[in-house]
Amino acid sequence: MKRDIRLRALSRDHHHALVLARYISAICARNGMDANVIELVRERFAVEILPHFAIEEELLAALEGHGVDPLVTRTRDEHTAMVRLLGEATSTTDPACLCELARLLVEHVRFEERELYPACEELLAAAVLERVARAHEEGRSVSLTSA
Repeated sequence: MKRDIRLRALSRDHHHALVLARYISAICARNGMDANVIELVRERFAVEILPHFAIEEELLAALEGHGVDPLVTRTRDEHTAMVRLLGEATSTTDPACLCELARLLVEHVRFEERELYPACEELLAAAVLERVARAHEEGRSVSLTSA
């Protein structure tokens, strides 16, 4: 699927998310969970995933009122669930939370690539997509309500 050039950086982020999910799944399969692994996952999540979520949250705000509220709600709910799972994982070395995080992360990436981003490409104005691309490039969140 050919992605709008202004969303390609966000799509590339998904590759990093899938690599992280694969790493977590491998650790879960080996029952090799320990505090060091959890800290590494937490750090990678903070650096790679949370900034991505922040930019996507702005896309979601722009999508509201365009008839795709179920996509917006699902995306927000999954972002919240992943942050919650990560928080729960940091308080224990039980691999269940991180294993569920890895599963949800893979499912979430597939959903966004197949449903959310095509909706963004179809429904959002070029100026919105350009601001999102610029914000990603600059490594910051973007306010789509300001010009």
